[in-house]
Amino acid sequence: MIKQIAYTHGRFQPVHYGHFDVFTYILKHYDTLWIGIANPLRELPKDLDKLDPKLKESILKARAPENNPYTYIEREEMIRAALENVNVDMRRIRVLPHFSFYDFESWRDFMPPKGDSVIVLPAKDTHHYSKLDVYKREGWEVELLPQIGRVSGKVFDAAWPDGNWKDLVPKGVDKILEKILNRKL
Repeated sequence: MIKQIAYTHGRFQPVHYGHFDVFTYILKHYDTLWIGIANPLRELPKDLDKLDPKLKESILKARAPENNPYTYIEREEMIRAALENVNVDMRRIRVLPHFSFYDFESWRDFMPPKGDSVIVLPAKDTHHYSKLDVYKREGWEVELLPQIGRVSGKVFDAAWPDGNWKDLVPKGVDKILEKILNRKL
């Protein structure tokens, strides 16, 4: 049975071609793409000290203020601009906040319906694998993607200070980033 909804999530700090490649993969294989924007409140989990040390370390790095310069709204604008720029039927897209199992007890309220959906995650690190285990235990089907992206966050971060980032982000995202940069100057 082909699932109608594919759900993926990320920080999207900012949206780059690695994210975009995941979106286009999903849109080729599923009817609807739900995109969860992780850490929408830009906060650390309340029970951080109770987590596995490796997961805690990964969360601290991912949620460090310097690694999260964009607001939820800015990240949503980037996602929509990237997809609209290639004429994706936006009725196939839903963008929503993503809360992890360690953020709120009601994190499940922001997830797609079980049975109708599959959670698509890139195979990256301890953080992703811990989520994978939770989703499976909770009853969601999970598809683990190999690294299919042309660009990773590390590549983008290395290019950012020199201003060589424009070729690393989808069209539409570049305009939003320029607007944000000009506002901060």
